[in-house]
Amino acid sequence: MKTQESIAKVIDRDICDNGVTYNRYKQRVKEGKPTRDENPDTHFCVYFLPYDSQSKKVFVIHHKKSGLWLSPGGHIDKDETLLAALNREIGEELGIWNFFKSEPQPFLLTITPIENPVELCHSHYDIWYLLLTDGSNFNIDLQEFYATKWLTIEAAREIVTDPSTLKAFQKLQT
Repeated sequence: MKTQESIAKVIDRDICDNGVTYNRYKQRVKEGKPTRDENPDTHFCVYFLPYDSQSKKVFVIHHKKSGLWLSPGGHIDKDETLLAALNREIGEELGIWNFFKSEPQPFLLTITPIENPVELCHSHYDIWYLLLTDGSNFNIDLQEFYATKWLTIEAAREIVTDPSTLKAFQKLQT
């Protein structure tokens, strides 16, 4: 399945943060060239929110490139399905390879404006997945991160400023 088809099948109004986001997702998929390799200006990403349902904590990272505390994730590569991108990013960032055997349903779709004058990118179309884990199998290489933390959602809100990650926290709590 092609990248664009993989993305089109998960767009659902019920998981968009609002109606504008839903319409923008539909339009962006129609435009084609969904990956950073094909369109550096606006492209799709996968994000995953590690959540331990026993302790009620989320896992956040202090990302070196953005300078922000946020949820892990990254860009979809050309010709990748969402499942392939999700498993690759989980592997690269948490050291767990092939976490998902089949594609889970995303729980949120957001659009993140990128306000970094050094970057060519201006918008990420973020597809969010819940990663239920206690983190015991993480094998993290801190190459991309300054630090990582397991926090309650309330504590995470004190350090996370990324609007999309905050929306993911809110969605998790509802």
